[in-house]
This record gives sequence, structure tokens and C-alpha cells, in this order.
Amino acid sequence: MKKPGIFLFAMMASAAIFLSSCQKDEVLNPEPSINFKGGSSYTSADATITAGESITVGINASQNSETKAKLKTFTIVLTTNNSPTTLINETLESANEMNYSQDFVIPFPNVGEVSLAARITDADGQYAEVSFKVTVNQAGVAVKKKANVEFGSYNDAIGSFYATTNETVYTISGAANNQALIDVIFFKGATNGNTLAAPDDADAATIDEFNLDTWTTKNQTRFITTTMTAAEFDAIGSLYSFPEFVDANAGSKANNLADGKVVYFKTKAGKRGYAKVVDLYTKGDKAKFDFIVEQ
Repeated sequence: MKKPGIFLFAMMASAAIFLSSCQKDEVLNPEPSINFKGGSSYTSADATITAGESITVGINASQNSETKAKLKTFTIVLTTNNSPTTLINETLESANEMNYSQDFVIPFPNVGEVSLAARITDADGQYAEVSFKVTVNQAGVAVKKKANVEFGSYNDAIGSFYATTNETVYTISGAANNQALIDVIFFKGATNGNTLAAPDDADAATIDEFNLDTWTTKNQTRFITTTMTAAEFDAIGSLYSFPEFVDANAGSKANNLADGKVVYFKTKAGKRGYAKVVDLYTKGDKAKFDFIVEQ
């Protein structure tokens, strides 16, 4: 006599086999696929750029090879400080429903850390996503500031010679002993008025007391007058993007200066900077300037 328990177990096993044979195999990973394009033309991993630059992002996506669900939408979302912004939201046409490939040029005008996420979604609502971070630094080079640099006449205790590298004013004798350091000379003349000049300037050489004819090193600083306002000068921070210094527009001096005037200059060493007139004293050949110089 057969035992009831054994008979019942056999019936249950047969039913399970029958049901599983009638059901479609379940797809374990039904998502579509997506990846960033690689190569020197593309950004595909965490990157650091400066504000105002752009990156090129390339996308390759495909439908799931098992489900065959058509690709329907593609998005790119930029997230800054937990605040998402949808940059691309594209509904795919029939030509892209199996495979999708596209390039995007994305600008980053603002400083900060941004997460870039690209997502592909299919007709079944399944999606895949890839992402990387972009660190956007402030554009420009580091600068140093020196305020209230005072110059005097040739016979004043205050010197007429300035070295931008060590931010020091030198007297005639001190400058002669440090010729390679001197970038700027201040003088006031009947024709040139209040003037900033290079050590190799011809008019500066006519001031006999400076003894420039005895110098063996005369740095070739060059100057361009600007329309920059004093307020714009004061607003420059620790980083700054200097405009192109056009040598053809530059001279060995900037003369007839007035209070608030800003002069653009480039030293022989290639360092760019600005000098702002703070005060041109009414008595004596004295002046006060603020300097901003590329580090």
C-alpha cells in the first residue's frame, strides 16, 4: 500500500514542473545599457576645469538584448548643491529606439562642483545611468596686491624705483645695486607729467640724477593705458584673467597720469599687472599707487 505523503509530494512536484515550463523565463537584468564615449575628444570621468570652459560628452546606449524593449527617452541632469537641473530631455525617434549615439558640448560658466548624470529609459520603464563629477574652478591666475606704494623725487628719502617681485621701493643707490629687480620708475617732468617708466625708457635716462647711463641691466617693462576704472581695479580678487597684452600697443612709459588712472603693464619676465594712481600730491614730485601683479 502506497503512503499518502509520498503520493502528494509527487503530485506537487509534477505541478511545479508543468507550471514552470509554461511560464516565460524571467530576465534578471532587464535594463538597457549606456556608457560614455572615451578618447581624447571626450570627458568621461571626473574632471577639473575653469569657469567658462566647455566639455564634450559622448553617449552610446542600446536596448536590452533580451527584452528588446525600445529606447524611449534620454536625459542629462546637472546637480549643484543638491539642486538638479535638466539640461537635455530628449524623446527618441524610431531611428534611435534600438541604439542611441550622440555628442553634447556642455558649458560650465559658474564655479562649483557639479554632478553630471546621463540616463536612458526604455518602453518598459527600465533605465540605466552613468555619471561623473566636474569641479569648476575660478578662471584666471593668482595675483598679489600691494596698496599705497609711495614714490618720491630723486632727492627725496622716498625712492623712485619699484620692484614688483619683492614689492619694494628703492632709492637711487639701492636701485643701482639691484638693477635686475627694478621694473618701474616714477618721475614727474615738464612734458610727461606724472609718469611710470621702464628702466630702459629714453626720457627717464635724461634725468641725470638717476644715473641710468651707468646701469648694465635695464628691464624692459612695457605699459598700456586703459579705460579700467578705479572701482574695477579694486574689485579684482585673488584670481584674475588678464586680457591679452598687445606689445604693438605698448610703450616704455605711461605719462600724464591722473588720479584714478589705471595702467596695464608687462615686465621683462612676462608678468602682467596693473598700477592704479591713488594720489598725486599737489606739492613735490610724489605719488601713491596700488599695484596688482601676476604671481
